[in-house]
Amino acid sequence: MNKRPNILLIIADQLSARALPAHGSTCAQTPNVDRIVERGVRFEQCYTNCPLCQPARAAFWTGLFPHQTGVLSNGRKHPVPPVPEQMPAMGALFAEAGYEAIHFGKTHDAAALRGFDVIPTGELPVEADPAWPVNYDTLQDRYTTTRVVEYLRQRGTKDPFLLVADLNNPHNICGWVGANAGVHEDVPVSVPLPSLPDNFYMADVERRPLPVQYICCSHNRLSQAAPWNETNYRHYLAAYYHYLSRVDAEIGLILDALEARPDAQETLIVLTSDHGDGMAEHRMVTKQVSMYDNTARIPLVFAGPRIGGIDRAVTGAMVSNLDLLPTLCAYAGVAAPAGLWGRDLTSWLEGEREDSPHPYVVSEWHTEWGFTISPGRMVRTSRYKYVRYLEGEEQGRSEELYDMQADPGETQTLVGDPDRAADLEEHRALLQEHLEATGDPFETLSWEADPRWRSHAPGYPNHRGPAAPMVG
Repeated sequence: MNKRPNILLIIADQLSARALPAHGSTCAQTPNVDRIVERGVRFEQCYTNCPLCQPARAAFWTGLFPHQTGVLSNGRKHPVPPVPEQMPAMGALFAEAGYEAIHFGKTHDAAALRGFDVIPTGELPVEADPAWPVNYDTLQDRYTTTRVVEYLRQRGTKDPFLLVADLNNPHNICGWVGANAGVHEDVPVSVPLPSLPDNFYMADVERRPLPVQYICCSHNRLSQAAPWNETNYRHYLAAYYHYLSRVDAEIGLILDALEARPDAQETLIVLTSDHGDGMAEHRMVTKQVSMYDNTARIPLVFAGPRIGGIDRAVTGAMVSNLDLLPTLCAYAGVAAPAGLWGRDLTSWLEGEREDSPHPYVVSEWHTEWGFTISPGRMVRTSRYKYVRYLEGEEQGRSEELYDMQADPGETQTLVGDPDRAADLEEHRALLQEHLEATGDPFETLSWEADPRWRSHAPGYPNHRGPAAPMVG
């Protein structure tokens, strides 16, 4: 390269790593995501800092955990403060270093996009199948892609750019759940229905943490799905893959426009997401409270100059989307803020290292809208996943531990297994280490849940009536 590299950062909202062929899916049709994967390096074990849009986004734009940014929810009854101006912000760092930092599409950032030229979003019409209705998510994606393509076609090549294409889909699945709430007959589809995942049933639901047992009471979408039968859930999966194919098509148009540029070979392409989706695992839809891999594990792919390998998977590294900021800074020669928890991953991208940047990664949860508050933390090591919530400690229903090698579907919590007592204590200690190292006030927080949201027998099919946000 004879100049600093361009960077094209593509974000797909609510994209689970497990949904992609690169991570084992046999249902998805994603030829354009595959174009990126086949050219570059992907991290097999990348986790979100929070399985919720606004906290996750404020965090990866700043490189700070949600408890550090103060962005803990999506708003409504739990107001969201803007990220303080003294905190680092990717757009500001790159703009100050001479990059044109420009952002198209979804924001939902709590002022963390400071420094980017944020292009207002809009909507354009698309054709839709009656089985898969579209809403603002898909209409905005059509607009976002159109503007990104225009930019790539018209922009010169003199100065480097950091271009963000922030796409909504497959988030349109949330609207699909609302349109198919409750007992219903599904609109016929033109594709074979996917099979249910092996971990569709949660046999030990009574042993799961209380916030997980009652997601149907804290989350509108799961309350709407509670009465569904197996066929309804299979249609849900078909719809999720449909909206994934929609965003894949938008990504293809963006890649085509980039590849037509003379500086295409000088451009780093990064693909990631803010969080995943339930995808019918444990009977879950969309995302809320739980830290299972379908919602917490996300794609992170790099393709372009100085990337060591083609279609290469980094399997032994535990990484987080908090590593994105320091990695992009290092790659572009931009001074990174001091004291970030995230690591520069360029040595792993160049194939120079096979160890792990972190001994463990951490994800947080607080609340979605403030109608129930369930502070929780996840610690993921190379073999185990440990999760702790504050609610349920008196009843012994606040923790989970999974052997992710023997039980990747997280079907059986090991809390209470005397043979895994030492592993449980080890991960409790790791969480304490993390709380102290990052100034996380987790143990001083309080949980809130009205007794009516914990009143039915455990298990989502036992839910009746609305969820807490519907009542207010």
